[in-house]
Parts: sequence; structure tokens; C-alpha cells
Amino acid sequence: MHRPALVALSLLIVLVLSCSVSRVHASSLNYTVHDEKVSVGLSLQFFQNATAVPNLNGTFTGSTAQDLASALEGSLRKTISSISVSSVSGELISKNGWINVTIQFEATGVSTRKGDLLIVNCSWIPFNVSRDLKFGDLSYNLIGGAYVKPPFESYVDYPKPPLNETIASVTYVSGPEEISPRVAVNKAGNATLLDFSSLARSIQEWKSEYNVTEGSTTWTYSPSPAVDLTMTVVPKEGTQSVSHAFYGYNATISVDGLAQAQANAVSIDISTAFQPLLMVAIILATFAVAVASSWAYRSRRKQMIRRRK
Repeated sequence: MHRPALVALSLLIVLVLSCSVSRVHASSLNYTVHDEKVSVGLSLQFFQNATAVPNLNGTFTGSTAQDLASALEGSLRKTISSISVSSVSGELISKNGWINVTIQFEATGVSTRKGDLLIVNCSWIPFNVSRDLKFGDLSYNLIGGAYVKPPFESYVDYPKPPLNETIASVTYVSGPEEISPRVAVNKAGNATLLDFSSLARSIQEWKSEYNVTEGSTTWTYSPSPAVDLTMTVVPKEGTQSVSHAFYGYNATISVDGLAQAQANAVSIDISTAFQPLLMVAIILATFAVAVASSWAYRSRRKQMIRRRK
């Protein structure tokens, strides 16, 4: 089979794999602002079949939880030195090429009050943890460097002996485009689970929506996949092999009440939170005044009747 036909076939395989993977497993990042803290929920799914990984199922406890908390806080403090991370929890499941990780934590030290406004600094959201984090024998953060790069790198020199004796072609693809072997290896090595640099677009540019019924404001953003790599190896005899790595996510910021974003700062009108209570207080006070006035009027009227008698 000629190389153009191989490339076309590889691109078709990539398209099918990418569509099926992204539809079934889309990672989600949720940031919910409560008063002066941000509750973070990360539901992350990374797929790669370049290297088999151990099947695991467990929660973050002990040293694994401490390492994760330390790595998160250290990374976030590169952007905001006053930020603190607490209540870190989560679980990990790895099976059939998928590494699924859920992480929850609270972030404080990111907000300031200015009159009736609460200003929340969201510039830390596109953070990147560059440390190798372990769960048992599994490297669950630097997934690309541990499991994708080595197989990709092993075929870089396939046109030379001894690989060219058994390998007809090797194609590397990123998204819908063919890329050079060295670029593919570099991208594979940089594939990191806790790397959210794709969210670097300012919050002001995210899609915003105010829900009148719930009285909440949300911002959403779905960047292009952070990792979408495929290596197709076609031997001179036998069946071709396809190694794929995919990781994509979408993000949502939620705020109770009416809020606006300017650059990466979210301004929340906290005075609106007291308006319902204020209205109830006004109604009760008005009712009390009306009752008191009615009672006083009736009392004076009875006195006037007695005097006439």
C-alpha cells in the first residue's frame, strides 16, 4: 500500500477513535464560588493504549493524599501566593487504557471585598502540576512521559536498520493533521493529567449565562483537546497497530447571584444575598406597625366612648 493511502487510512482511524473517545469520556472541571472560598471538582478521564497500565481502584489517603494536596497548593501558589488548598479528596480507577481520576478540594485566599462587591481572582484556574504523582505503581499525572512517549519514540528511526527490515511505515497524527515523529514524541512527553493551561483564555471571554430561576451566574469554556495523538505502525507482514492518546476537558464556573467578569476577576454583588431577608424584615415591620396602630386607635376610641357616657 502506497504512503498516501496509508496516511488517509490512518487519518480515518484517528477520526473514528477521537470521536468515540471524546463522546464517551469528556472530562469536566467545576469551580463553585461560596462566600469567600471556591469548591473545586475535577472529573478527569485520560485514555492511552500505547502502554498497558495496572488495573487500580481506590481513594486518595495517607501519603498519596498528602502528595496530591502539596502538589496542588504548590502549583496554585505560582500564580497567587496567598492561596490555600484544603479538604483534598478523590479516587482513581484505571482499567482498559483509561485512567479516571476525581479530585475535590477547597481554595481560599483568592477573594477580596470592596463594598457590596466580592472580587474573586480566577487567574489560578489554568494551573499545571509538573510533578510526577504516584498511586501505587501508577504514574497518574505525567501519563505521557511514562506511558505514551516511550512507544512513540521507539519508532522514530523506523526508516533505518533494523526497523526498516520489518516496518513498512509509521504515521504520527495530532488531531486531524500528520506531524513529524520528533514533534509527536515531544507532544507525547508533555501530556499531563493536571495540566489545564488550555484554559488560559480570560474568564471574560468564556460563555456567560445568568439563570433567572436559580439566581446564579455561570461561565463555561470547552477548549480543543489537550492531547489527541495517534501512531499507526504498518509492518511489512501482519496487521498494523494503532496507539492512541486522548485527553480533553470542559470547565464551568458557578456563582450564586448576579456576577460579572473582567479579565480573570469575577465580581459578585453580595448585597443581593441580603435582599430577600431585608424584604421579609420590612414586611414584618410594616405588619407590626399596622397592628400597633390599629390597637392604639381602638384603645383611644374606647376611651372616647367612656367619656361621653
